[in-house]
Amino acid sequence: MELLFKISFLILSSVFTGIVLFLSTVLRETFNALKEEQYYCVYSEIIVRGRKSIVINTIVLVPILIFSAYIICGFRNFFFIIGSLLYILGSFVSSILINEPAYTKLLKMDINDQAGMIIIRGLLNKGNITRTVLSLFGILLVGISIYWDGQD
Repeated sequence: MELLFKISFLILSSVFTGIVLFLSTVLRETFNALKEEQYYCVYSEIIVRGRKSIVINTIVLVPILIFSAYIICGFRNFFFIIGSLLYILGSFVSSILINEPAYTKLLKMDINDQAGMIIIRGLLNKGNITRTVLSLFGILLVGISIYWDGQD
């Protein structure tokens, strides 16, 4: 049962991590090449559609439920717990604390406010890099937990 929790968590969290890795590397460079008006048009669409996406919401929230069930069932693998917490910090907490406020500001922003747009772009870049690093380290530790079953 413990292995099922770990593998399920790892699969879903890896998908999300791949998405934010792509967003914080390839798409970040692409977005940085856009003018402010273009950036606003493209990124605002991504925000609106991303917030409504059942797939994105599932791959962020289901691992949190899996982690909760893992703890409730009494499993205590150190690497899984730390990795899961890093993933949750990267996928959920940092998104709420960094990205969502920036998304809200971007959607309410005047498209001609270039100085404000530059600030938001920088904040979103930092937020996406933070999400990627935390999520990546998290899934690496979860992967290690599958092979190393040391109990704390």
